[in-house]
Amino acid sequence: MNQLRACALFLLCLSHLVFGQQPENQVRAQLLSPVEAVVPGSTVWFGLALTIAPGWNTYWSNPGVTGLPPSVTFGEGDNSITPELFFPVAATKAFGGDDTLLTYGYSDQVIHPFAMTVPASTTGSYVLEGEARWLVCRELCIPESQPVRLALPVVTATQRPAPHPDAARIDAARGAVPADFPGAFTVSADRLQIWLSGFQDVTVLDLMPEATGLVAGRIVTQTPTDQGRWLSLDRPLPIDDGVLDQPLVVVSAQGGSRLHFDATLASPEFPSGAALALPLALLMALVGGLLLNLMPCVFPVLSIKALAIAKKAQAAPAEVAASVGLYGLGIWVSMLLLAGLMVALQIAGHSIGWGFQLQSAWFVGLLVFVFVLLGYNLLGWFEFGGQAADLGQSLTEGGSYRSAFFTGVLAVVVATPCTAPFMGVAMGYTLTQPWWITLLVFSALGLGLAAPMLALVVFPGISQRLPRPGAWMVTLKQTLAFPVFATAIWLIWVMTRQTSADAMALLLAGLLWTSFGLWLRQAWSKRPLVGVAIALSGMLVIPLIATSASVDDTTASSQRAASVESVPYSEADLATALAAGQTVFLNMTADWCITCKVTEQRLLHTERVSALFAEHQVLRMTGDWTRYDASITAYLNRFHRVGVPLYVIESPAHPPRVLSQFPSFDELAEAVASQP
Repeated sequence: MNQLRACALFLLCLSHLVFGQQPENQVRAQLLSPVEAVVPGSTVWFGLALTIAPGWNTYWSNPGVTGLPPSVTFGEGDNSITPELFFPVAATKAFGGDDTLLTYGYSDQVIHPFAMTVPASTTGSYVLEGEARWLVCRELCIPESQPVRLALPVVTATQRPAPHPDAARIDAARGAVPADFPGAFTVSADRLQIWLSGFQDVTVLDLMPEATGLVAGRIVTQTPTDQGRWLSLDRPLPIDDGVLDQPLVVVSAQGGSRLHFDATLASPEFPSGAALALPLALLMALVGGLLLNLMPCVFPVLSIKALAIAKKAQAAPAEVAASVGLYGLGIWVSMLLLAGLMVALQIAGHSIGWGFQLQSAWFVGLLVFVFVLLGYNLLGWFEFGGQAADLGQSLTEGGSYRSAFFTGVLAVVVATPCTAPFMGVAMGYTLTQPWWITLLVFSALGLGLAAPMLALVVFPGISQRLPRPGAWMVTLKQTLAFPVFATAIWLIWVMTRQTSADAMALLLAGLLWTSFGLWLRQAWSKRPLVGVAIALSGMLVIPLIATSASVDDTTASSQRAASVESVPYSEADLATALAAGQTVFLNMTADWCITCKVTEQRLLHTERVSALFAEHQVLRMTGDWTRYDASITAYLNRFHRVGVPLYVIESPAHPPRVLSQFPSFDELAEAVASQP
């Protein structure tokens, strides 16, 4: 399917040239010479310099799933010469933002060295004149060409031609061309892991097969050993398509290295799951789920269930046990469905993580309505009944067994924006494990989330000691409405960050219309269906949120980054900073992650930390995962994480150092001071 899409995109690019009006070139070509003159019979390394317009890119020798590498031809007819162009290390880019369509190419500027031998019979002037061709792409691909010409005087060998100022640029481009490395690589049986010999001390930034049309995918994790380095990929390496017949280019901060496949290469056992044992992962998931109950996104729902249990505290223990059991069943079923969805999407080639549904403005808008309606009910503004006119609105309120089950479902839904301690490591463990282990870990997480209520079943005497029902329950119920409304306000803010202020106004108008419908249902008791219909029509505004005017990603990220003097995360910018010897602090965050925002306010955005980073010349880099970003997801997976927050210190001389999910200043200061 990807190949068909790539072909369609490429044919669309060519049709632009054939049927469309030719626009002004997005790339400007120039021939560079290392010398001011040439000697007959000598071989000279020239350069084809391409200056690329912002936002556009040209391609590497292997363009990936689509594209064409540039070329240059001198002369005409039988006398034409097409020299071999050499290609410096390129960067991986998703075509059209689709991470399943990876390409390799260049932006801004690139110099392609090529060698020409000056004929021994040349006198007077040596002229290179011809045409350069390339394909340049953004959302659209355009084949372009430009005449190029270079004339140099001819001198004798005894005159020693003077060097040209462009010689250093050509030499730098030649030095950036991937060179053969004495090591080799081999591939695991499932083609998801690659073993590189001799790379134990070098962090790998990218992989690029030289076989035309093939891609190696994104690097998810890498584990060094004494003899080399294991890399795990986000998709199988296409070894059946000839990828092993040609070298694999391994990109690091030191440049590109060409490695050849060696089927006899001995490799150590792949460190599955970062050496985390399954029992420990299950224990960490259990504790993480238990701690989720203390998070502000879960506590209001837990309080609603506690209130329902208190109402029936004096009832038969069997009734309490049934209600609590169904609450736990709702959590367990929801966790399994969530885990199954994540596994299915990952098998389909999508990189997703914990809380991925909160990256959808439609889903966030739906949660706003859910919490507002719950708040209305807790205040006693209206009561959910069991009649057909309520259309199932009593899913999470009341004392029925049905409400117990769906309260558990709601607890899982609202828990996804939060990441408790121990959860990140346990969830990350599932990245390299079979699907059934993922289901086990999520089941343990759900057991921890349900544990406070399940304790009433294990220790039935607790329910008998709860306070008797009375007027205090009305006050408590009304009080619980306010944290529920606070959660709704927070979700409105999240949705606004994902879309725009116009979308927020649209959502608030929908809430007003729904509120009017609920009031009308109470006031016009003879025609309750009219009010219900009006209330439901207000919720129809939710699908419009996702298609409303959106905040520009770059602008939003820049505004958030500017408040803490940070730069938005990108693979290229991180590689550039590391290559320049810069230490980088990476903050992977999201607006819907309450844990992230608390840590930013209490620690990361303080003057104390700013002074620490200034003293040690640490560059802040922020990855905003509020909306889905494939590159940030890949970076999270690299450290066996499926959700935010993630705090990492990267430096050229040491392996990346991952901080805890709730770092202290002392931990951060010690990590920064340990870097060179």
